[in-house]
Amino acid sequence: MPVRQTMTLVTTAWLFGSVWMHATAGTPLANYAQAMDASELQKGMLAALPFVATLLSLPASLLIERTGKRKRIFFWGLYFQRLMWIPLALLPYWMVKMYGPAAKSHAMVLFLTLLFIMHSGNAIGGPAWTSWMADLIPERLRGIYFGRRRQWGILPAIPAALFVGWLLDRQADGSELTMMGWCSGIFLVAAIFGVLDIFLFHFVPDVPREPRPDASLFSAWREPLQNSQFLWFAGFVGMMVFAISFMGQFVTFYIIEHLNIDIVGQRGSLNMVTQMMVLVVPATAQLMLFGVWGRAVDKMGKKPVLSLASLGLVPVALGWCLVTREHIWLGYVLSGLGAALWAGVEVANFNLVLQWSGSGEADSGSRGGTGYTAVNAIIINIAGFGGGLAAGFLAQWLRDINWQWVTQFKTFTFYDVLFAGSAVLRLLAVILFIPRIAEPA
Repeated sequence: MPVRQTMTLVTTAWLFGSVWMHATAGTPLANYAQAMDASELQKGMLAALPFVATLLSLPASLLIERTGKRKRIFFWGLYFQRLMWIPLALLPYWMVKMYGPAAKSHAMVLFLTLLFIMHSGNAIGGPAWTSWMADLIPERLRGIYFGRRRQWGILPAIPAALFVGWLLDRQADGSELTMMGWCSGIFLVAAIFGVLDIFLFHFVPDVPREPRPDASLFSAWREPLQNSQFLWFAGFVGMMVFAISFMGQFVTFYIIEHLNIDIVGQRGSLNMVTQMMVLVVPATAQLMLFGVWGRAVDKMGKKPVLSLASLGLVPVALGWCLVTREHIWLGYVLSGLGAALWAGVEVANFNLVLQWSGSGEADSGSRGGTGYTAVNAIIINIAGFGGGLAAGFLAQWLRDINWQWVTQFKTFTFYDVLFAGSAVLRLLAVILFIPRIAEPA
């Protein structure tokens, strides 16, 4: 019974955390940055910053191993992360309100700096939470439990995302400062939900862990870097994550900037449409299909699932070039389909890493070593950061030369270049790397 009560408490905490996450993502973040006249490069950095901050999880993991203070490190990192949304909400807004439009560029730089610091808090506390939960949740129940926990989290997330879109549609009067004010208020309320999420963990029992003063992560990297099969897999993961982050935040900005003109000629329900496309529909699709992908991995194998899901992501990226007012329904379809297919890539990727990180014999495909997890994390974060930054530079360059291609169908801009480029990179990842990945029969 104490274990069941603990599991229920951890799930209950995430009901608050899910509201925090979905209330701060999507439309509020994009509108807040747009009100400060964010450049295309800065929009790309919004997608890149979480990846580069996550690299701090490596020294954080080493600190956890050497001290054994998982619960304490979790509170340090995650309380800091959630409370950082208070200065994120207030300081840029205060600068623009106090000093006028001339302060927008400085406020945007401050906003990006505070975002990086906020993401760093999660990078420090996240590994402690993962290790802590591994000792709390019985091994035979982990897959089912964390799947259901994620499903429960989606239930409050959907109304939270819809309410935020509705609020911004009803209260925004066209003034950039007013939009910043309402986004600031949303961030502050979301921070309360985020803190409540962490606070409930005070009632979750700690599991003592023996400190290892001689622990070292770097010595474990030698084997993965000498495993040719893992390196082919790493090449696929790196290129695919680069391609996904190449679009990143630009999908949200594309909806706001271009469908702002297309949706019945007015801003009207734009924020609600944006929230539906970037948060609600993807969450619903993943809720329905995570279990399907898990069963497919067990019955079909990891490589077939990886091939099917990643190949399906190619036309999804290209399809965003066709989203217009007349075809706005296509945006919903692409968002849901993209999230559903990416869930398949995530499931197959996670299971492949587990295969290499196991304790079996080398010839069985389970080579052993936590270094595989560490190297995989480094590749994902470097690729994600590089993709977001490269997209930002490319978008900035194309916008400066005012490149446009006008047809009877629509006006093509630099956004379409990013979408098509992401599709090409996804296809190359499938063609170049997946055929070389061998999965044991």
